[in-house]
Amino acid sequence: MNAIFGKLGWILLLAPWASVQAADPAPAENVPAQSAAVNLLEARDGWIRTAPPQAPVRAGYVSLHNPGTQEVVIDAVRSDAFGAIEIHEMHDVDGVMRMRRVSSLTLVPQQSVELAPGGLHLMLFRPSGALHEGDQARFVFSGPQGDVLEADLVVRQP
Repeated sequence: MNAIFGKLGWILLLAPWASVQAADPAPAENVPAQSAAVNLLEARDGWIRTAPPQAPVRAGYVSLHNPGTQEVVIDAVRSDAFGAIEIHEMHDVDGVMRMRRVSSLTLVPQQSVELAPGGLHLMLFRPSGALHEGDQARFVFSGPQGDVLEADLVVRQP
């Protein structure tokens, strides 16, 4: 019986040391910090254009507003509903509308930006599943400062 209590004593004595060691790992090198999404921007009227279920590309639209006092940069958008997302804009080249990728959007304080048909918009590539009218997909907008906005876009007719 004393042997059992002796072993139990050693376990109890070493347990706090082991938990402190486990809670204090060595810092990882070259691993970017992941921040929780912080809504530095406001989103309104977010929607995804309806398309046939087999369509490999869709378009998304949303109104963004920066209510803060610092500029906010968006250079990436992600969603579990799509394999890749890019920010695009339409522009006129010799009377022909063309689309090109935009590397980033910068919203200065109190500025609003409209991602709408015929202008800036989201190109949504490789849907991960069927999206039907009324379905919603969560989007995370991020930039150099980390995640800046989480917004739900609903599938609907224009």
